[in-house]
Amino acid sequence: MEKRILLAFLLSIAVMYGFRILTASKTPTPTTPAPIAGTAPAPEKTETPPTASASASAQPSPIAGNDQEIRADHSEDVAVDTPLYTATISNVGAVLKSFRLKMYTDPQGKAIELIDTAGSTRNGWPLAITTADPKVDESLSGANFVSQHEGNRVTMEFASNGIHSIKTFNFDPENYRLTVDAKLFRDGKPFPGNLTWQGGFGDQSIPPDPAKRFVVFPTSSGYESTAVAKLKDPIERTVSQAGVEDQYFLAMMMLPANRNIKVTKQEYTAADQKAVVTSVVAVPLADSPTSIYLGPKDPNWLKKVDPQLVRVIDYGWLEFIAKPLTVALLWIHKYIPNFGWAIIVLTAFINFVLFPLRIKQQISMQKMQKIQPQMKTLQDRYKKLKANDPKRMEVQTQMMGLYKEHGINPMSGCLPLLLQMPFLYAIYRTLAVTIELRQAPWLLWIRDLSLPDPYHIMPLLMAGTMIIQQKTTPTAVDPAQARMMMIMPIMLIALFWWSQSGLMLYWLTSNVVGVGQQFFINKYWGSPATTTPARRSNKKDDRED
Repeated sequence: MEKRILLAFLLSIAVMYGFRILTASKTPTPTTPAPIAGTAPAPEKTETPPTASASASAQPSPIAGNDQEIRADHSEDVAVDTPLYTATISNVGAVLKSFRLKMYTDPQGKAIELIDTAGSTRNGWPLAITTADPKVDESLSGANFVSQHEGNRVTMEFASNGIHSIKTFNFDPENYRLTVDAKLFRDGKPFPGNLTWQGGFGDQSIPPDPAKRFVVFPTSSGYESTAVAKLKDPIERTVSQAGVEDQYFLAMMMLPANRNIKVTKQEYTAADQKAVVTSVVAVPLADSPTSIYLGPKDPNWLKKVDPQLVRVIDYGWLEFIAKPLTVALLWIHKYIPNFGWAIIVLTAFINFVLFPLRIKQQISMQKMQKIQPQMKTLQDRYKKLKANDPKRMEVQTQMMGLYKEHGINPMSGCLPLLLQMPFLYAIYRTLAVTIELRQAPWLLWIRDLSLPDPYHIMPLLMAGTMIIQQKTTPTAVDPAQARMMMIMPIMLIALFWWSQSGLMLYWLTSNVVGVGQQFFINKYWGSPATTTPARRSNKKDDRED
């Protein structure tokens, strides 16, 4: 989509001003996770040896040989309910089986699920312990851990055949955060392993798209994302954070210090027989718990966990425009509780700020039309010269001298477009990263401004208003360029057919406001005596040619 925005920008510039030019010539500073508010204190360590029926202890007991067994008789799911989310842990492998956000819903109004059930069923569930030994992995993934549930704390333990694992989950009831303290022993000694996010991640209310799901690493200047669809060779980074994200949600694992973190890919065949790619993020088991943010990419929640984590929200290369636009849009929404109308108000404001440039463009066009006969003479001379004729440079010099004599900047007409296109891109990024716009309706058939218009009416209206705007704007271009400009709306329809309806609403509103402003300019700054004859003169010259 970003490529289409840039392509539209380049096409607009090339089509509208090409003829004129030719004739004129994510590593932030590691932070130690703060204690989780509202969680129960760790139970005191006991010397009670584990038994098959005993509940798991907070500290693993030493195991000598293969005679000690800690396992549950049956599988079970343990649910932790908080005001923000409901988490479900399966004692089979002691993994995260479900994580539903209460404040964000699917089209049916149900809390959305972030755990990819299809991918996890085939490739393994998130927050599993994995090692370099397939036999150990197989033993842990199929084991029935003994569980103990106390408030927002769940402890699970398993021991068999010399393998002993204990895992403690702490869920923050006041934020989208949990910690996982995972330990693994073999024959009574610590055994190296990883806490692994696998099986996929993202909003399960929409179809999985590996091109729109990313692996995230911190860098010196912020965060960098790699689309899951583009994962090929394993990636290894020595960082303190790594995670997975989709458009609006994030799962970020945060360690107390830099460790060697590895990312690989998995594939599975979906029900429709299509191959689906998911990512695997493995962080080494540490002495301290691993902190995990698992929730919306909302700055208010992110900065409570780590102020640096807010930078995971990618506003693109025009962040200095997109961020203020986001702030302005959310501020307007406080008073106009409909994001569609808020976009319209913001768009109108932007256009009124740029209104003086439209007037400047009008004056520039009028000056261009006054010298149109002289320009036509020079252009005709230019056409008759061969490509390698040195007189071409003389003709170009005469053109620039003509511009200077009449106080004309040949690129002044570009200013409104040059400023409008960055705003277009910034609005696109705002719609792409502002979670408040998820499922935000406008009116009638537009039920989600972050998704394309289901009937593609908005792109057609945008193109129609663009044609009207061209018709009402005086121009000094020759007829060939004018015909080329009429093709541009058709090209833009193709480019933006599947773009966000919010982006189309911005462009449509901008065109409508622009048409109104142009009528106003034509009435008070127009010069019919110069504009109309210039256009007739062009047509006459065409007939003579």
